[in-house]
Amino acid sequence: ENFDADTNLITLENGILNLQTLELKEHTPKHLSRVLLPVEYHKPKSDDIEANLRDTLFWKYLKSSFTVNGKFRKNDFETILEITASSIVKRHIDEKAFMFLGSGENGKSVLLSYIEALIGKENVSGITLQDIAEDKFLRSNLAGMSANIFTDLEQNELKHTGKIKAITSNEGIEVQKKHQQGFTLYPFCKLLFSCNRFPKVYDQTQGFFRRWIIVKWERNFENDPERDSRLKEKLLENKEERNLVFSSLVSIANRLDKDGKFTHSKDWKTNQKEWNENADPIDSFDTEYILDSENHKTKRETYQFYKRILLEKGETPLGMGQFSKAFSEYRDEDRIKDESTEGKTERVWLNIEFKEPIQTTLKKSDS
Repeated sequence: ENFDADTNLITLENGILNLQTLELKEHTPKHLSRVLLPVEYHKPKSDDIEANLRDTLFWKYLKSSFTVNGKFRKNDFETILEITASSIVKRHIDEKAFMFLGSGENGKSVLLSYIEALIGKENVSGITLQDIAEDKFLRSNLAGMSANIFTDLEQNELKHTGKIKAITSNEGIEVQKKHQQGFTLYPFCKLLFSCNRFPKVYDQTQGFFRRWIIVKWERNFENDPERDSRLKEKLLENKEERNLVFSSLVSIANRLDKDGKFTHSKDWKTNQKEWNENADPIDSFDTEYILDSENHKTKRETYQFYKRILLEKGETPLGMGQFSKAFSEYRDEDRIKDESTEGKTERVWLNIEFKEPIQTTLKKSDS
């Protein structure tokens, strides 16, 4: 119980940092901590984080990741800095967990690896969202961790959310190690996940969706001339730069700890809509792009329409077989005679018509 008793004290390689006062003191046998971050703190030259980091590879990588089609996404960029800094704080900020969404080579896994290097692999667990919700034995591995990071979540349904909500609220959860007595754990680890698609979730309440900060990674570096195949290695190998990044992020961690909130948080309804549409894209496709009609559409032309819509939205379409199976839950199908092919039959979706998306053009001031 004496370990990490003062949550303001962060144990580093070169001393003990008080996150409230930003004072760095020498190590002492009286300070007991299970968490040692493998970095050093040195007071930054400037209070402006960009002035400190603009020439670093970390800053350049992050800025390019959130520059999409020539437009810099400042809010997402600032949110990522805050999420990274929050891993330093030994409590949950504003009851938030974090989800990175995006497919392909977009930089999200690089950041998660960087956060792991920043706070130390030994201080990071890797449990799926579903297992945290369901498995009391695996949950015991959250003890003493600064972060729980799991990349590429599968789409297994999330049936229960009570433990997720309890953890982010800094409440105790019941855990157990095999062949041992159960106990109450108060984990302060930040919950960070990435996925191509959200898992379907049964809990549709404000209490669940308000707890998430969702960041879309939409820059695709595949075949991009700016892509550096050794980016991750370069970032992880540069200990001096990592110390500088950590030292600069401390001021953000200090602010988060004092203010208790993130700068850019979406309302829970926005999170709910984004989550559900991504978790079940067929539902979104049927609602937004299919009309009731007396007409029929062949399975092939319907799939081609669906595929075009998703690609235009920057999303990955299902295969034709997967699409047909999923779409059959929304629309009726049949085999009808095709008069143009001398009586041969073809499979169609009954009573539907396509609704083309509204084309929008950028104003000159937006370009």
